[in-house]
Parts: sequence; C-alpha cells; structure tokens
Amino acid sequence: MFSAAYCFQTNNDLSVSEVNGELKESKAKQKADDKALQEKLCDKPCPEFTLTDTKGKLWTDQNIKGKVTMINIWHVYCEPCIKEIPQLNELTKKYAGVNFLSMTFNNSDQIEKIVAKNHPLFHQIPDAINFISKTGISFTPTSILIDKSGVIRCVVRGGDEKQFKLLNKRLKELSKEN
Repeated sequence: MFSAAYCFQTNNDLSVSEVNGELKESKAKQKADDKALQEKLCDKPCPEFTLTDTKGKLWTDQNIKGKVTMINIWHVYCEPCIKEIPQLNELTKKYAGVNFLSMTFNNSDQIEKIVAKNHPLFHQIPDAINFISKTGISFTPTSILIDKSGVIRCVVRGGDEKQFKLLNKRLKELSKEN
C-alpha cells in the first residue's frame, strides 16, 4: 500500500502519533485512508478546476484532456515534497507528452523561495485549495494520474523510491494508451 509521508491537516478523525520528530499514521488507519481515497477518486472524472500557474498559463479540467496529466499535491512545509522534486523532474524529462502540474494551497510568495532553489520543471499552481478540497487529499505529497480523457486512473501517496517507481510505471502505461 502507499505510505503517507507527511500530514498537513490534522483533525479529530486522524490517527497520528509523533515518532522521532516525524508524523506517522497508524498502519490500519493509513490503509483505510488509502482505500477510501482510491474509491473516491479512481475511475472518476477529474474534479472541475480553473487555475493559473505562476507563469500566467490558465489550466482547467477541460484543457488537460487529450494528454496524460500528473497532478502533484504538495506544500512548503513538507520536506518529502521538496525532496521528491528531482525525481519529479526526471519524470518530466522522460514523459515530454505529459502535463505535469504541481498544486499547493500555498500562495505564490510562499512557494517562490523553494521554486527558485529547487528548479522544478513542472508547472507550479499556487492557491489550489478548492481543487485539493474537492479531491479530499489531506496528505502530501500525493500524485494524481489522469488519462487522456480526463479520468483519474491512479492516486499515489508518498514521495519515496517505491512511489516514484509506481508513478513511472503508471505513466508509461497511460502514455501508451490511445
């Protein structure tokens, strides 16, 4: 199953304990959350959105159709999110025909320093709280893979090597589909 790397939203129904300074979910709760997220999102149309990236390009759920799209959800206080940027850059180079979008609830000013330091190759979309809320994603990093017709095909929580390999495999499969 997928591993959550960081929890940015805590509420009463999350089972989180602090171990060695890192937030970790209980295994049972994590599996249940992963299953619920998969059931909620997979094989369903991408939620409607209209957002502008940091370079002024408008992105919508409609204009991503026709290309495979990966949406990576992150935030500025998520160390695993920042550590995965080089791996995401690798995927961006490998799959030139894929839309790579990175969405955060943070604003442009908040992400500016991280973007300048880490040079992500994917489109940065700040202020995406409405989209993130519609998906129900509360853990970062989380990546959503959307097929050419706009249907969510895979949700991957976490940013370690195992998740990177899964993203690579699924992007390869989706890129081959008509």
